[in-house]
Amino acid sequence: MQTTTSSVSRILPFATEASWTTGRWQTLEKYTSLATKDIGEDFNVSVGSALLALYRKDIAGFTSTLNSVREQIASSMSMASSLSIGACHDTMLKFHVLTELEMIAGTDSPELDHTHVIESLNRRLAVLGAYLNDKQYLLGIRRAALQLSPYVRPIPQILMMLNLLALTSPKMMLPLLG
Repeated sequence: MQTTTSSVSRILPFATEASWTTGRWQTLEKYTSLATKDIGEDFNVSVGSALLALYRKDIAGFTSTLNSVREQIASSMSMASSLSIGACHDTMLKFHVLTELEMIAGTDSPELDHTHVIESLNRRLAVLGAYLNDKQYLLGIRRAALQLSPYVRPIPQILMMLNLLALTSPKMMLPLLG
């Protein structure tokens, strides 16, 4: 099968998300290396790059990637795109994801008590309300970040969160069971 730039740009965000969701870090590395400048600005590809930096224990690269993505999202906002909560839902979700990645990685304040982080993550999940797809997406990113985080240890609250993930999306739990 021959791949074209347009077909790669269409499937790369989905392939990177599938890679981090299943914990296949070498595959994620392969996919993020395929990203050209315009594809590399896709949110999922950028999250994949940040998670790879965390996988490599490159905290500076992780922080730099998140800051770059945050600036990119902020610069794309306009008055029209932020008139209502509905209009800026996707943008707010992206900021939400970036903040949670920082919290889990411990880059925003590594001296924070882990139980406070877990409590905050639980409250942040509740903010998403009835958006089940957003919750599943966020929980998949959390699982990947928790797997890689040097600061958060497997404690009962994390296990409870993983149980919630299993209930909302059993396929995302397969890498943990294998």
